[in-house]
Amino acid sequence: MLDINFIPGQQDNVKIFYASGTTAWQTWQKPRNCKFIWMMCIGAGNGGGGGNGGGSGGVVRALFPANVLPDTLFVQPGSGTGPTIFPANRSFVSITPSSTVVMNLVCVSGAAAAGTGGPPGAETIATVTNAGLLSLGNFIAIAGTGATAPLSTTITMGGANCGSFLTPAASYASINLGTTVTPPLNSGDNTTGGNGNHGFWSWKPMFGTGGMAGGYNEAGRGGNGGNGAYGCGGGGSGNGTGGFGVDGSGGDGLVIISTF
Repeated sequence: MLDINFIPGQQDNVKIFYASGTTAWQTWQKPRNCKFIWMMCIGAGNGGGGGNGGGSGGVVRALFPANVLPDTLFVQPGSGTGPTIFPANRSFVSITPSSTVVMNLVCVSGAAAAGTGGPPGAETIATVTNAGLLSLGNFIAIAGTGATAPLSTTITMGGANCGSFLTPAASYASINLGTTVTPPLNSGDNTTGGNGNHGFWSWKPMFGTGGMAGGYNEAGRGGNGGNGAYGCGGGGSGNGTGGFGVDGSGGDGLVIISTF
């Protein structure tokens, strides 16, 4: 029978899920009359540690015929981690509220979370061995990165590494993709130990930046690293005559599901 009286709203077609803890699952319900399901899983970024910037989360984009997936899916975006706490958490879409059975997983952001083994390790690339139901659709998987400019390899970025007296120029001391896209982001001053800027998230075009690094301080404690945007690593704290500042936190992951 034709469902001629149902007109889907835009809020039914695109759902954005935000992190709410490592044990909480959110539900997604398939809209009526949809034919395809597109989803993006972005893993959480890792916090900085010992002056090193944290690695970013991986990204998986997948497209499925709607008839091959259940009407209800369970979603868990990964939570980012604070300074010196690692690893971060992956993002999952599953047919059950659990991430332990690979064959129940529809999508996962990566194989191993950012920071596995310590920063600045980025989330490793996902395959069907990490989410068995990815084999029902077409997908593109991209590993996370370290302090690499956003959009050069993926939409996420690791946190910048700190400067020091011997190497005052922090890695990616500044990020500026043009003021019409993102404001200039800078690491802390390498004389007075300024704090690094927090990462920036853009929805259109979609990308995020890692936290910038704290600067070296010639007369005290180094500057603090900035926090990463969604899926991005926290910036490394700067060193100084009074020791390191505080490393930045990694950004939470995201899951986006769209239907058409």
